[in-house]
Amino acid sequence: MTILHDAMWQAPRELSGVKSRKRAVFEIPLGSMDAASNAGIHRVSGLKVSLESRISALGSGGRVAVELLLGRPLKGQVHRHEELQVAHLSSNLAGDEATVGEHLEAVKSILETRPQVVVLDSQGNASWTAAFQMLLQAKEALRGFRGAIVLVVDEESEAIKEMCSQRWRQGGSWLWQEPIKQDLTIVEDVLNATKTDELEQMLQKVRELSAEAFFGEDSVEKSGSRGWSLCLLVDQAACDASRFCGFMCYQLSAKNSEFHIARIAVIARSRGKGYGKHFMQWALEKCSFLPRSTCAWISLSALDEAVPFYEHFGFTDMTCDDLDDDKHIQTWMELKNISVVEDDPDSDNE
Repeated sequence: MTILHDAMWQAPRELSGVKSRKRAVFEIPLGSMDAASNAGIHRVSGLKVSLESRISALGSGGRVAVELLLGRPLKGQVHRHEELQVAHLSSNLAGDEATVGEHLEAVKSILETRPQVVVLDSQGNASWTAAFQMLLQAKEALRGFRGAIVLVVDEESEAIKEMCSQRWRQGGSWLWQEPIKQDLTIVEDVLNATKTDELEQMLQKVRELSAEAFFGEDSVEKSGSRGWSLCLLVDQAACDASRFCGFMCYQLSAKNSEFHIARIAVIARSRGKGYGKHFMQWALEKCSFLPRSTCAWISLSALDEAVPFYEHFGFTDMTCDDLDDDKHIQTWMELKNISVVEDDPDSDNE
């Protein structure tokens, strides 16, 4: 149909002060919600939309994120450009009885208002599903649109993965934004794993990284002596020599019902790529699936320059220290765990 021509996707209206398509026009650094009414989601961290965004809003968590984009309130930090216009393209535009052509005409009419963000929702009846697929198949038109596009889907097809670089998804009690195309794996408890030449090489890199760049120690030996679990961040798409990206040490204390993050380190070539964030999302999601009788709190001792990074996840400085003191190095921080697992009603971890 000629209605799917590139001209259908008109250039969005200009936003005052926005000179770059990389600049955020909508952002939630950190917020909280009533988990009971949001598919178990309690915390929202790191959602961001710029004019160049191509985002997959995945499943029930993705739909909650779209509601926030459309203006649903939450407790916390929300930054939205005051002129931002978001168009929600769904079966509701033309109604349940509409034909495919009528749905497409309704979409065309909305796009003529030149919104800066377009949300294309897959949910609907057969005629809307057909219209959605036709819009999705017009790849060059979608890529050429100068505003942001959010695709709301229950599953990510190859076409969705090809189109989008980021996703919104639920992880336990959290709502995240994460890259789609990163091929990262966290290998857990490697000290108890079957030893291979590759694993030994990675453990040596842990020793070098912890000794030279960060902690002045052998984190492999220290993990063994202190009973820490040692995890490796591995890039599956890289060759053997460069698969290692970083490591995390943690300890889950049954006595204190506390998940303590003892060490996080990322190699120099991987810094600035969101790998530290990947580690934190993995750990916090893992904790959200533990009952509070097992994990009531998450703690860490942050290097002072890393305090703002951990604050983005809701961690609080538990000290009364002066961070401007030249001799001050580390800050003790804690976060209450919000679990999606029912706990023993007799347990008390408040």
